[in-house]
Amino acid sequence: MMPARLVEVLEVLVALGFIGAGLGCGGAPGAQTPAQSASGAGTIAPDFTASDIDGKTFRLSDHLGKSVVLLDFWSTFCEPCKAEFPHLRALYDDDKSKGLLIVGVAMDGPETIADVHAFVKRFELDFPVVTDDDSRIASLYDPKKSMPLSVLIARNGHIVVVREGYNPGEEKLVAADVAKELAAPETPAPSP
Repeated sequence: MMPARLVEVLEVLVALGFIGAGLGCGGAPGAQTPAQSASGAGTIAPDFTASDIDGKTFRLSDHLGKSVVLLDFWSTFCEPCKAEFPHLRALYDDDKSKGLLIVGVAMDGPETIADVHAFVKRFELDFPVVTDDDSRIASLYDPKKSMPLSVLIARNGHIVVVREGYNPGEEKLVAADVAKELAAPETPAPSP
């Protein structure tokens, strides 16, 4: 039998979402279970414009029709996000010449947004990273604001797969989804 105080602490951690079935950060309690989701699959990816970490403008619609896009929502304080980065870097290195564009969406708020640039350098992220400190982009794709969250978008602008959370080994599933989409015949992107 556990001491009453330990039980209380565990109950608080569970309620706050620090202990869950899978590895994920943020979102609503119960949203941490990594999963492939049909949520949004088949719909047109909402367009957005944001600033990258160097202050340049990034517009999603500029890349549709040309690239398969993998949006990766993360933050500097999310441990599963950090564990996923080496796999995303490798995937990008392997497939960018085939038409893959990975876009990191940093969901850090006002308290930690200043850490994003140094974080990107430390983790050697060489794909574009945009900031979403007001959660405007996240609200388009994941109102629960779960992280990590990956959204695979076909060249034609349709959402193919949404994956929530990260557990070791899931990078193989993401890579298989990307490979399948890169091999798919090209269809026209929607008009802006």
